[in-house]
Amino acid sequence: MEGVPAATHIKPSFMGKQPPSSQYIGKYHILNWQQLQPLPGGSIPPLLGIGCGEVNAMQKNRTSAPLLRGVRQGIALFLTALALWIVYLTADPAVALEKLKQLAQLDQLTAALVNLELPWDTQPSTPLWQQVILGQSSLLAGAAQATPAPVATEAPQPTATPQPEAEEQEETPEEPPAQTTTAPDGIIPSTLKATDSPVYATYDTVSIRNYTDYTLDVKALLEAAPKLTPAQEGPDILIYHSHATEAYTMDGTDMYEESDSYRTLNTEQNMVRVGTEMTKILEAAGLEVIHDTTLYDYPDYNDAYNRSSQAVKETLDKYPSIRLVIDVHRDALVANDGTIYKTVAGTVENCAQVMMVMGTDSLGQTHPNWRVNLSLATSIQKALTDKWSTLARPIALRTSRFNQHYSTGCLLVEIGSHGNTLQEAITAGRLFARTIADLFQKE
Repeated sequence: MEGVPAATHIKPSFMGKQPPSSQYIGKYHILNWQQLQPLPGGSIPPLLGIGCGEVNAMQKNRTSAPLLRGVRQGIALFLTALALWIVYLTADPAVALEKLKQLAQLDQLTAALVNLELPWDTQPSTPLWQQVILGQSSLLAGAAQATPAPVATEAPQPTATPQPEAEEQEETPEEPPAQTTTAPDGIIPSTLKATDSPVYATYDTVSIRNYTDYTLDVKALLEAAPKLTPAQEGPDILIYHSHATEAYTMDGTDMYEESDSYRTLNTEQNMVRVGTEMTKILEAAGLEVIHDTTLYDYPDYNDAYNRSSQAVKETLDKYPSIRLVIDVHRDALVANDGTIYKTVAGTVENCAQVMMVMGTDSLGQTHPNWRVNLSLATSIQKALTDKWSTLARPIALRTSRFNQHYSTGCLLVEIGSHGNTLQEAITAGRLFARTIADLFQKE
């Protein structure tokens, strides 16, 4: 017969009869076993949550109970005799007898002696009278042994989670501080303006320094100036640098390795950088710009215009939408005694001056539309001087054509001079580009 799990409390059924008298002790009923009827075959009903298999196991342990009981009784008798003998040797017999009578009447002594007679290890949580009753039944005694009192265990202490050792962080080598320098003393700042000399042709705020034999009517040139209109499709402006390696006086962190005096291949420090800053301004205004960053003056400076000329022609053939072609340079101002000058706008802080250089056919080169280009330059000059009176130096009209014969919208602009710093040149270049963008937008 399969046993019921020991942990289950079963209330037995007695087939319609009144159950035998019982007492409830903990999880178990203490029954009057004389009233129980064995099941067919003489087996004991599966009561108190103990299966028959467990009963059989407990029956095997019954043979050892009398031996343990005899040992305990012998120990008790020995201790009693020893106590009586010690009292007899050390005390008055009459007094000792009276004390023994009083001791026999103590409930604690009776309980202790009975406890020694119990057939198994007592459980402190069970009252003594219940232990006596359980001790009279091999079945119940076995149940008590089969269900040991829970052993008190220490609550598990939280185990500290080992923290991973901090990985040794590789020390990032500190970048060395940026090298700096200071522009040398002795560079003379100068704001260049037109004078009353006959070499200047002036109307309103526009002046032209004439290096040719042509007679100039500045008013007529202004009135005939072509309009700048954005292209419907394709790029509007071409920026390039015939002398791209031209550079400025080193200052602050603007330092470079020279490829020649005041020249460098570093495009962050030469004319390419200025052209890049101008391109940003124009593109921000919605104009499409081609910025040619080729170093046409390296390694051969003298043939730079021939190389850039071919590039300009090819670009204009490919993009006929281009309205304006700007060759961006810087000037060089040195007196006969070697004194270096730099241009300053005066009306703008930390800003160089700009100067447009326009070509002609004075040397016999083909350049039929040079006056149209000069007219365009006068309109740009007027817009510059209306905003910043001394930002622009007088226009320089020269005998060479400077690749301006390919279009009616070609010009060359000098941004500062070699005595200026790069930052002064960038400021001037941005203002020049802003003025060009405004002229396009007006149309």
